[in-house]
Amino acid sequence: MLGAPSFKEKEAAMLSRITWESRPLRRRPAERGFKLSLPMSVDGPDASGTFFREDTTLTFMSYQGALFPLKSPVALGSRLRLAIALPPKLGEGRALTLVVKGTIVDVDAGDGNGEAPQVAIRLESRYIIQATADEAPGGPSAAGPDA
Repeated sequence: MLGAPSFKEKEAAMLSRITWESRPLRRRPAERGFKLSLPMSVDGPDASGTFFREDTTLTFMSYQGALFPLKSPVALGSRLRLAIALPPKLGEGRALTLVVKGTIVDVDAGDGNGEAPQVAIRLESRYIIQATADEAPGGPSAAGPDA
C-alpha cells in the first residue's frame, strides 16, 4: 500500500501544472545587487525532468538571487547549478569559478522578440569558489613556459 504523498511531492505536482500563460504577472521588488555580464554554465532538470547543460551569461546577482537568460524550458521550483566564471582580477591572475545552486522562482518569457526567457533563482547560502578545471593546481605558469 502506498502512503500519502509528501508535501514536497504535492508541491512539485502543483508547480508542474502551472503554465507560464496562466500565472499572474508579478513585479520583482527592487533588490540591491549588481548588473553583470559574466559567462556561466547552468545545469539541472528541464521542464520534462531531463538533465540539461547550457552556456549563458549572468545578467544580475545579489546575495539572495540571480537573473540570466536560458533557452532550455524549466519549471518553477526546479533546482539549478550555476558555474560562473569570475573576472581574472578577482583571482589575482588565476581562473576561478563560483559554483552555487538555487531554486527557480520566476521565468519571464519576454515580449516574443526571439530572446531567451529570463530565469530568476533564489540562491542557496552555500557556494564554492574553485580553480578552473583546465588549470593546474599551481597555476598555468607553475611549471614555467618551457615545460
